[in-house]
Order: sequence, then C-alpha cells, then structure tokens
Amino acid sequence: MRPTPLALLLAAALFALPAAAQSPEPSPALRPLSAEEAFGGANFAAPRLSPDGRHLALLAARRGRMGLSIFDLEKGVYESHLNFADADIADPMWLGNGRLLYTLAQHGQSRTTQLTQGGLFVVSRDGQQQRKLHATYNDWVSSSLRRYTWMTPLQAVPGSDEELIATCNDIDKDSVDVYRVNAVTGKRQRLTTERPARTRDWVLDTQLQPRVTISDVEKSTERVVHYREANGRWRELWRFRAGHDDVRVPVSVEADGKLLVATNEGRDTVALREYDPTSGQWGDVLIEHPNYDVAIDALGDQAGALLHHESSGELLGVQMDTVRPVFAWMDERRQRLQAMVDKALPGRINALQLSSSRQVFVSSRSDTERARWYLLDSRSGRFSEVLNVQPGLDPERVPATDTLALRSRDGLPLSGHVLRPPQAAPAKPLPTIVLVHGGPWVRGSTWGDTGLDMSMARWLASRGYQVLLPGFRGSTGFGKRFTLAARGQFGLAMQDDIEDALDALIQRGDADPQRLCIMGSSYGGYASLMAVARAPDRYRCAVAGFPVSDLARQLTSDWGDISRNHEARAFWVDMVGDPEKDRAALDAVSPRYLASRIKAKVMIHAGQHDQRTPLEQAEFMRDALKRAGNEPLWLAKFGEGHGYSLKSGHDEMLDLLETFLAEQLAPTKPRR
Repeated sequence: MRPTPLALLLAAALFALPAAAQSPEPSPALRPLSAEEAFGGANFAAPRLSPDGRHLALLAARRGRMGLSIFDLEKGVYESHLNFADADIADPMWLGNGRLLYTLAQHGQSRTTQLTQGGLFVVSRDGQQQRKLHATYNDWVSSSLRRYTWMTPLQAVPGSDEELIATCNDIDKDSVDVYRVNAVTGKRQRLTTERPARTRDWVLDTQLQPRVTISDVEKSTERVVHYREANGRWRELWRFRAGHDDVRVPVSVEADGKLLVATNEGRDTVALREYDPTSGQWGDVLIEHPNYDVAIDALGDQAGALLHHESSGELLGVQMDTVRPVFAWMDERRQRLQAMVDKALPGRINALQLSSSRQVFVSSRSDTERARWYLLDSRSGRFSEVLNVQPGLDPERVPATDTLALRSRDGLPLSGHVLRPPQAAPAKPLPTIVLVHGGPWVRGSTWGDTGLDMSMARWLASRGYQVLLPGFRGSTGFGKRFTLAARGQFGLAMQDDIEDALDALIQRGDADPQRLCIMGSSYGGYASLMAVARAPDRYRCAVAGFPVSDLARQLTSDWGDISRNHEARAFWVDMVGDPEKDRAALDAVSPRYLASRIKAKVMIHAGQHDQRTPLEQAEFMRDALKRAGNEPLWLAKFGEGHGYSLKSGHDEMLDLLETFLAEQLAPTKPRR
C-alpha cells in the first residue's frame, strides 16, 4: 500500500517541529544494521486510538526523548505535544476522550537522570492541564519515606473523562490494593478495605468492584485464589503451588457472574474456560491450543496478552504466543475484522484497536519491519496507511526469521528460530552463533518480536553470522510437561536441548561445525559457559553476560535478590536444588568449578551493581579461567545492573563483541 495524504501529513507535521528527529537517509542495501537500527531506532511508538476514534495518541522522538503527541484524525493536525528534558514518557492510556495517563521512563541516556522515572501523571488532550497522581522514584529518593510505592492504572471508568481504577501498594509492603481515582481532583477511594492478606492481583466485575484476588503464602510458591461473595465476605476457591499443581487463574468476571479461568486442570496446555463460583461447576472451554498456553503459563504467570473492549473493559479475546503471535477473539465482529485485516496484510502480525466509531487502528509488523500503522474503515473496508515507524530502514537489510522444529533426544518437541544474513546462499554452511535466552522460566523470542534477544540476533545476522535461538525445556508457554521437565536439569537435559537444536542445524547443512560460538545473558550466560565446559572441542568461543557461575552461591549470597526473596528462593530450590542438601550436585554443574575443561575463548560482561546475578558470579568465573590459563575478555560497567540500561555501556559492549566474534569465528587458514 502506498502512503496516503494522512500518512504523509502525520509524519511531516511532527518532523517539521523544531529539533525533531529526522528520518535517516536510505542506506546501502546490505550494510550491517547499526546499534540504533537494531536495538532502538523507532521514531514512533505506543499508538493509542481514542475511544471515540477521533484522535491518535502516540510517543514520538523529539530532542532525544520520547514525548507524547496527540493527532486529530479528522482535522489532520497535531493538537498537542508533551516532552521532558530529563525523562521519556511511557505507557500512555486514554482516560475517556479528553485526557491521557502516562508514566516516566529512562531509555539509556545517562546516570544523572536514571532516578527520574515511574510515577503516574494525567494530562488533558490539549496539553494545558497536568497533574501528578503518584510520586516518581526520584520523589521517593528525595523524601523521608522508607518504602517506595507505585500506582498502576487498571482501566478507565466507562463514560468518564476523569475517573480510573488503579492499584497501589501503599497500605503494606506485601499487598496491592484497588482504588477509584479522580484524576482531576486527585482524590481516591480505596475499594479493598477488607481483603485477604498478601494480595498480588485483582479481577474486577462489570460494576468495577474487586471480585477476585490472588494472594501468595509467605515463604512459599503457593498462591491462593479468593472470591468475594455478594455479602462482601471473601471465600477461598483454590490453592496451587507454582511448579507442582495445576493452575487456576481467573482473568475475567462476566456479566452473569461466571468467571473466565485460565487453567490446565486435566490437560497439558492452559486453556480459557468458564467457571460458576456459585455452583462450583466448570463450563465450556472457550479458547485453547494443543501446543501453547492461553493467557497464563504452567507456573501461573502471564502468557501472551488479554484483549479487552475499548470502553467497558470486557474481555473479548487473547493474544496467544504460538510460533508467532495469534489473536483469538470471542467476539464475532472482531473475528471478522481480524480476518479482513489478515487477508489484506498477509504474513504479518496485525494488532487491532477498535473504537465506538467505524474507525479501526491497525499496527502491522513482520520479522523484517518494525511496524506500519493503518486506519481501517470497518464499513467500507478501506485502508489508509498512517505511518511507518522506522521509515529509514530498508526491510531487505533486516535478516528474516525462520522456524526450526525437532525432537529432543528424549522425545520432547523442541522449537527455535534461525536468522541468516540477508541474501545468504541457501544451504550454505555459515559461522553460527547460538543465542540462549535468559530466565530460564520465561518465554523466549517469538517471530517478529522486538525484544533484546531478537534484536541481538538481527544485529549479528546482518554481520554475516547465522544465529540460532533455541527453545529448551523450562521455557514457558509450551504446556506444563515442557516447563516442568526442567526440574533438576540445570547443566544436564536443558543443555542437551540446546545441543540437539544445533545438531539439527548442522545436519541440514546450514551451520559450519568448525565455526561455532554460543552466547547469552543471565541464564543464557550460564548455559553458554556450561556448553563450552561440557564440549570443549565443539565451540570456538562463548560470550557470557551477567552469568551465574556458582549455583549454590547464587542461592545463598546476601548480594543477590533471589536469596533475599523467600518465594523466589523456594522456587529455585525446588527446580534447581538445595544449596546445602544438594551442594555436590550443584557444584558439578557450576561453570566456576569446570573452568579447567574450557578450551574456547570467553568474553564476560557484567554490571557492577547487578542484584540478580551479583558481580561476584562473573568474577568467580573470570578468576577461575585465569587460573586455568584462559583469561577471558572482561567488561564490568559501573552503575549498571542486570543488563546495560545506559546506551554508552551497551554500545561499548557491542564494540567489544563485534571484534571478539570476528577474531574467533574467522575462517581457518589452509595449511601449507
């Protein structure tokens, strides 16, 4: 589709503003992606169609910061712009048609502004009226308060430009409460004056009253689901322990009082099912998938996304993260619209935003293009292109993403993603980098996503490497059997899955077995070190970011947040091992104690203020490799935690990485 006058007007109007970021000039077709193109680079983000369909709110880059802009779709002009010199605006949300909520973020500028983030703010659509509804992190640091609190909006009150429902953790440190907040006056009413202890999540009924809450049990992985009766009393429905029991997580309360519950009771994958809390009877399964979890994963955490009505908040569908995101609607109108859009924009991920008007906003992306925005007239079926969020990047320069499917050596279904350099010859063996995701109990990359791992894979593949992102047991979203098969398998079957995926790539002739490297951060850093220790002659190099090198110490060190969090530590002990009872087994799969086996060259990068995997974990590995006569390339950045949040540190790491990989994966010189 060619850009319409609306598309040209929206982009040109914004960029005509003083100091607006300019679209980069077209680049040579096969030039490698820059760090900005791969990891940042979008001039526009977070589009939000107003409930009446007349305005579009969006984040736009101006003066080096992401600001909030409001575009009048009927008049074809910007109504307002809001920017801050020391912070980025994030998470915009319409409050009726006349106001917007937002919070503050930091996108890697400098240490001097790192604390200016968080908080909750409201601004009128014309930008003339603003109010702070909750304090920022910097406000807390400057205060005498002992505990940082936050406020998160759940939904706008239907029919109101002033009121919202929000959650806040200000009553006690172990619980979250629900408030009805007036954004104009700042006054708020607590809706959870009586509730169970240690509440963490809430589900509202159609009258915007708290009807279901999920709480946790101190020093355990057990969660408790409570339901509020008509008389106001809370009744326990279920308990489940993450990693042991079937999950039952209510995600919606329907108009007839029935609950929509994400559960894997009696099945492997989580499905969305009706439940009558009065009779205790299960009803129909509404959404399910044979291979992927719906809404909630096997550990009770969010999988994909819930899709709600634009005004009432009614749950109408879910986004399922299958091989690529899929939008499953329970509403017939939205089903028809989704089919219409998918037919018009085939082979892409097409996310819809509806309004009370005939106007439908479409954000469409692929594996090689960040996003294009369209407006769809739902009556005529006419599309108008609104914007390309990264117009200066030629999709032909972006490596495409293919999928890999195989079976593990013990029969589990495995999947992964493979990226090859643009225009690489088919079936030509290439130097290959295995990129292992962190967690490990999270969902890895999906087709078309813009997360850190996929961005890194694109950056690497554009430099001539083939990149494999393997799925391995313990990854979530694939059903309980797959997730729980990781219990007790750190350094063992979890590593086997990674090797099996690489073997499949080698066997089909795509990977050069003499030019292999493995890398990752957090758990991915651990797995990379274990890989070169288990198979000393297989890999030429390993890159370990923020790694765990001593499992027992990770669970006992006062420097780390896992050992201080009772629930997190209990889960790790259950899934990995007890640092006292299982010390010998943990040491046997801790890279620190296997350094003498490693022949590959190693690069380690870390954050000096990392609380998830404390700096000592990286230092243990560095020192062990030194003693073994294999000193690693080392980078530890001051002021950084579990990941490089500052652009300067991230760019320095990329520069070192690019040189390191080029040296280690260079073609072998023929012998004379």
